[in-house]
Amino acid sequence: VTQEGDSDKYSLTMKLFELGSKSLQTVDVIRYANIQMREISRPTKEALHLGALDDDCIIYIHKIDSMYNLRMYSRIGRRNPIHTTAIGKVLLAWSEPQELQDVLSKITFTRSTDKTITSVEDFIPVLEKAKEQGYAEDIEEQEEGLRCIAVPVFDRFGVVIVGLSISFPTIRFSEENKANIVNMLHEAARNISSQMGYHDYPF
Repeated sequence: VTQEGDSDKYSLTMKLFELGSKSLQTVDVIRYANIQMREISRPTKEALHLGALDDDCIIYIHKIDSMYNLRMYSRIGRRNPIHTTAIGKVLLAWSEPQELQDVLSKITFTRSTDKTITSVEDFIPVLEKAKEQGYAEDIEEQEEGLRCIAVPVFDRFGVVIVGLSISFPTIRFSEENKANIVNMLHEAARNISSQMGYHDYPF
């Protein structure tokens, strides 16, 4: 709110509109993504997540559980480090340089496994590779025995607002099938982005 001159009256500012718009955008992207995520879930039977940036972490805002008994533990609202997750990587890979620097300055590169990236110097080339190839990976960096692949989802302004990922136990992951999985993720992200008003999905 803002105070009206020297009076004791207050009026609403555009900040309320901004917050409301962000909330509605989140509701929209979850609704659109849910349909696409279920399309991938049927043939793969694996867990799918939708994640957004939240300060120096990612937060899961939607998920579809794996149909297998052996599955990763996750929940909506759970936070995970940016540097150990495929979603975190795609969210940063397409960010503006100043935003990227701001986020990187907050990250503590804590080691989760022997494969965790532990420095900015090692992390930046990974982000560059993700943007070039159109997807990011977590290869047992967050949890041993678990692999994830994520792609970006764009809003109507061409800004990456969420990452869409699929997770596999390593015993069910196949390099030969990776290209097919990436294509499914891109098709889903392209459809979600289009429904959000962005029609120039780059992959």
